[in-house]
Amino acid sequence: FYIQSGKIKTFRTNLDGKELITGIYAQGDFLGYESILKDESFKDHAMALEDCEVLIIPREVFIQLVLANREIAHKFIELLSQKVDEKEEQLLHLAYNTVRQRTAEALLTLMEKLESPEDPLKISREDLSNMVGTATESVIRVISDFKDEGILESQSGKLLIKDRDKLEQIMKWHIAR
Repeated sequence: FYIQSGKIKTFRTNLDGKELITGIYAQGDFLGYESILKDESFKDHAMALEDCEVLIIPREVFIQLVLANREIAHKFIELLSQKVDEKEEQLLHLAYNTVRQRTAEALLTLMEKLESPEDPLKISREDLSNMVGTATESVIRVISDFKDEGILESQSGKLLIKDRDKLEQIMKWHIAR
């Protein structure tokens, strides 16, 4: 799938029904190519976070393009390598970073997917906690702390990042509690 506009989340659910968001995709991103290259079904669930336009590339067409064009094959090898790096980093952060650090990182990741960095983030607290990999209540407490510290602001249920630098410092442990 190629996302022409909008945002999509991918997620996996464990046996208890708990959700972990595995990716946030926006305009210009490809989705599902890993499964085609491995010749298997797509294992994640996908859900639109807002109105989306998605171009469906048939499996056969995608395979033909990759096999026939070295530049396209190279691009998807780069995308796969980048995705492996991101997943390894995500696992490392889940294992060793605090909820505060992971929340800061999730907010920064979402901010990168915005058309304009000044736009407010439209994400539910539950989705944010599923990105962070923790309970919703924990993320709500961290968001409240970030608001008290002047890092975030609420606007009609949306979050506006006021101090990106401080979030980056928190993510890197420069300002941890």
